Amino acid sequence: MAIPPESSKKIVVVPCAIFEKDGHVFSAQRKEGMSLALKWEFPGGKVDEGETEIEALHREIMEELSVEIEIGVRLEPAYKEDPNRIICLVPYVCRMLTSPIVLTEHQQYKWVRLEEVHKLDWAEADLEVIETFLHYLGVSKLRRHKTKLKC
Repeated sequence: MAIPPESSKKIVVVPCAIFEKDGHVFSAQRKEGMSLALKWEFPGGKVDEGETEIEALHREIMEELSVEIEIGVRLEPAYKEDPNRIICLVPYVCRMLTSPIVLTEHQQYKWVRLEEVHKLDWAEADLEVIETFLHYLGVSKLRRHKTKLKC
């Protein structure tokens, strides 16, 4: 989604982690009662004041999954606009360094085969991240639009 540069809404930067292992991608399901309840997403969270995207992603993954990660390539952000703000979802290709995974913010998680990733009910912005990731892997021949807004 391209956001017009003249938008006056607050931009919330939300880095997320894409974990891929042996042809599977990690997905986490949001708990009931949360916004976007039961939707699947890539774990992560918003950048707090004074934090970098990298610091926020390390913190959020530790809070949500209780694992240490190695952060790799930053992919093209996805944008989701709601009535009050613009979410800038910034995907990073990551690797888990520790285990086990202990969920604190999600109902469940799955390692989903790349060719079956679209069978889950993903949050809207995460769908765009999936396409960006598949393009990065060379799996998809999608044309990516360029956004005028940078986060």
